[in-house]
Amino acid sequence: MAPIIQGVTPGVVSISTVMSEEADGTTVGGIGSGVIIDAEKGLILTNDHVIADAQSMSIILSDKRRYAASILGQDSETDLALLRITAEDLTALPISMSDDVMVGDLVIAVGNPFGLSHSVSTGIVSAIGRTDDNPLGYSDLIQTDAAINPGNSGGALVNSAGELIGINSAIVAKDRGSSGIGFAIPSHTFRAVADQLETYGVVSRGSLGVMISPVTQEVQARLDLDDLDGAHIVEVTTGGAAAEGGLRVDDIVTHFGERVIGNSSDLRYAVGLVRPNTGVFVTYIRDGKSSESVVIVRGQDYIKTADFNGVLAPVLQSDGLEN
Repeated sequence: MAPIIQGVTPGVVSISTVMSEEADGTTVGGIGSGVIIDAEKGLILTNDHVIADAQSMSIILSDKRRYAASILGQDSETDLALLRITAEDLTALPISMSDDVMVGDLVIAVGNPFGLSHSVSTGIVSAIGRTDDNPLGYSDLIQTDAAINPGNSGGALVNSAGELIGINSAIVAKDRGSSGIGFAIPSHTFRAVADQLETYGVVSRGSLGVMISPVTQEVQARLDLDDLDGAHIVEVTTGGAAAEGGLRVDDIVTHFGERVIGNSSDLRYAVGLVRPNTGVFVTYIRDGKSSESVVIVRGQDYIKTADFNGVLAPVLQSDGLEN
């Protein structure tokens, strides 16, 4: 494992922030972590909460070089921020698709907890597709028992090949220590967000204009489905993106672009990660047959989804987050 860690640490940086300056000249600041995702452009991804209130910040590389950073964009909904530094001889971490991550996979968390240089912890993937405390449910998270301490925020979660699968984001703890329950933002989320932040500086979120629910056993029997996979469309907004794309009530969405839709949460996350006015191939089951349609995702909008009790709850449609 040592060679893997040696290959990862140059791609993980420390972020030192100055939040305020007191009258006596002392400063109040914080420490976090970041990950180099593009060495040529000097792009660094971190958590939005690490730099949200910073008046200034410094990036410290693994070889102790220090650089000022500019903020290209921030997205509080996914707790991601994209920074840029001007530096040579940077090392970016290779990115692996988090859709391939499985419960039980070995993972390594690398960051800068409590201001210590490049602390490493190991664990397994405990769960995937978890949501955080955001009431809109925008986060589709990897849960791990690898120790993720406060200073690890914005650091790397890598697989056994040293490939980046997540950005460490949060812990569940009553104090400042690790509790054995940590969360990371998966690569399919941070890649889409980083692309928008680099190009536009903000994240614009899409909407399908549908109400969706899980595929229940009753729905499976009524529609003669092979399994419970997919997202069940229970209402289509007239004139909305889904309606214009030919989707109907009782269609079961199985793919959104390249993303496999295992449940209704998968679809809402996938839609939220697509910029409005983007055409996406949607695969669905209707009358026992698989069909495909191109849907032009609309701009940010409130839609309805059904929870597991069938109660309607309004949620904001967002890029790959809510369907």
